[in-house]
Parts: sequence; structure tokens; C-alpha cells
Amino acid sequence: MPLDHFSVIVPAAKLDGMVEFLISSLGHLGFKEHMRPIPTVIGMGDAMPFLWLYGAEAAEGDVATTQEKLIKMQHIAFTAENAEQVRAYHAAALKAGGTCNGAPGPRPQYHPGYYGAFVLDPVCGINVEVVCHSCVGEA
Repeated sequence: MPLDHFSVIVPAAKLDGMVEFLISSLGHLGFKEHMRPIPTVIGMGDAMPFLWLYGAEAAEGDVATTQEKLIKMQHIAFTAENAEQVRAYHAAALKAGGTCNGAPGPRPQYHPGYYGAFVLDPVCGINVEVVCHSCVGEA
């Protein structure tokens, strides 16, 4: 199962500089900014966004809270070939101790045919997703 997309957390004050660097250094390969659903979240890639940059504000004087916040902002997604693989992942991840963070189902707010499931891992609470991008008509 190939990697589908992932997120990287950067200081909010450095977010635009990171975008400029990535476009300047990878633009010749077709790498570009695709979307900013909110000002501190940027989807980047070539044909589609596969790298998501999140700008995070540090909590003053509370390193533990800041680290916990950054860990929970991490996200990694894997590509499934069909909705059944997405459902099987979700069931297996819950059986392995994960916590549901989004049951298997269509996510038309992302794009037509997007069918995914989200589980927080039981160790760090990182959001792990499996997604099918061509599951049009699945419920």
C-alpha cells in the first residue's frame, strides 16, 4: 500500500518561508501550492496535494503541551484500491487498540470519490488514514 499524503508541522511564523523554499527548489518538477483551506494549512504537490504543511503556534512556557499538540497534528495516509480495503483497515486498527477518528465513508468535501477512514494510533495519538480516491458511489 503506497503512501498517499502526509503532514509536516512547522512554526506558524515560518510557514510562508517554507512554502517559498519548496516551490523554488521543487517547482521545476511541477511541485506547487494547490490549496489553503485555512491560512495555517497548505496542501502542496505536483499533480495533487500530498504534502500538507501545518503552521503551529507554540504554547508559551509549556513545552509538554506544545509537544503533545504537535504530535496530535501529525497525519499520515495510505492509498487503498477500494472501499473494502478502507473498511478492513478501520476494523483492524480498532482491534489493534486504535481510537476511531472518522469511520469509513465518503468525504465529498475533499473531492468526489474520496472514501477514507481515520484512526488515532494507541501509542502517540497520530491520525492514520487509509483512503481510496476512486470510490464514487460508495456509502
